[in-house]
Amino acid sequence: MKVVGLIPARAGSKRLPNKNLTLLGGQPLIAHACEAALGSGVLTAVYINTDCPRIAAVAQECGVPCPALRPPELARDDAATRDANRFLLKVLSERGEHYDAVMVLQPTSPLRCAGDIRGALELFERDAPCAVVSVSPVAPAAWLGRIGKGGGFEPWHGDELICRLNGAIYVYTCGDYLHERTPRKTLAYPMPASRGVDVDTIEDLRHAEALLQCAHAV
Repeated sequence: MKVVGLIPARAGSKRLPNKNLTLLGGQPLIAHACEAALGSGVLTAVYINTDCPRIAAVAQECGVPCPALRPPELARDDAATRDANRFLLKVLSERGEHYDAVMVLQPTSPLRCAGDIRGALELFERDAPCAVVSVSPVAPAAWLGRIGKGGGFEPWHGDELICRLNGAIYVYTCGDYLHERTPRKTLAYPMPASRGVDVDTIEDLRHAEALLQCAHAV
């Protein structure tokens, strides 16, 4: 199976300016995604998808090329990542590159590791055609709830563990992804909360830095 890894990294970021080039553990955020993707050894090709020459240059230094900069209309705040990725897949197709599946690796999940990529792809290949999304645990259902109209806490019920999409890994067949078809089924690839951090604010970045230092200290 031929699988292409796409790392979407536009320049604009309001809550954390220059987010994708912000240093984490002495490396730009996108470098962590590049290293995990290449280190997994299971992706046929890996590309950066960006509108920014600086981001493209940093990714190239990590061994991940940028076939074409995305156009400005696909780099706006309201532009869908899927549309930007479909643009790049079209560019690749026009130069003769065709793939069975696409794995989207957001650089805002820098603690995802090469083993996670291998595990998610193994799950995908075992049950294909399907989709795979990475998740991390939040808490048992009974710990969560909502604030009711009167301000009271209304807990959920049950002992099952509630998980959240962590944004680290998405895998789809190229046909489903390109044509926005609903996958036959979507499977969850579980990751520990310590690797499921999604960096969107300076607080997230500091949390990721602390977790990275703890991992290195072990």
